[in-house]
Amino acid sequence: MQENKTLNLIPNSTQLPNLILDLVVPLIPESEARCLIYICRRTFGFHKGSDRISFSQFMDGIKDRRGNVLDYGTGLSRQAVAVGLKNLAQSGAVRVMKSKKGNVYEINLHMDVDNVVNLIDQSRKLTKSSLKNRQRSVYKVDTQNLGNKEKQSIRDPVENLSTSIRELARKMTINKFKN
Repeated sequence: MQENKTLNLIPNSTQLPNLILDLVVPLIPESEARCLIYICRRTFGFHKGSDRISFSQFMDGIKDRRGNVLDYGTGLSRQAVAVGLKNLAQSGAVRVMKSKKGNVYEINLHMDVDNVVNLIDQSRKLTKSSLKNRQRSVYKVDTQNLGNKEKQSIRDPVENLSTSIRELARKMTINKFKN
C-alpha cells in the first residue's frame, strides 16, 4: 500500500517542534514550560522566527480592538513569567533581543537539551530529576536538649495535687469496702 506523502496540516493550528514537546517540556518546571510554549505559539503559530511579546501578553494574553479574546497567555503571575523567561534565556532555550519597544523572543532550535534542562534544574531545583538527586537534609542536633525531660512548670504542683486527691479517694473507697 502506498502512503500519502502530502502534508495535511490542520488549519488554525501551531506546529510545535518535537524537540521541545518531547524532551524539554516534561523536564522543566511549569512556568518555564508555559512561557516556552507561548513563545512557540506567538512565533511558529504565525510563521515567524521571532516576535515581540510583552509581559502583559505573557500574563493575560491578547484581545483585539473590540475586546474579543485572541488568546489567554500563560495564565501565570508577573513574577512567575519573569522567573520563567529568565531561566529560559540563561539556559539557552530562548534568545532575547532587547529593544526600546520591548523584548523580542526567539526559540533556539539548536539548543543542547541536556544543558537546558540541567541549567533550569539548577536554578529552580523543582523538577523531577532534581528531587531524585537532591541531597538529604541534615538535621541539626540540639545539644542542650536533655532528652524528654521537661522543666517543671507552675502547674506541676496543681497536677500533683489532683493526682494525690485521686489516690486518696481510691484508698478511701477501698477501705470503705473492707469494713
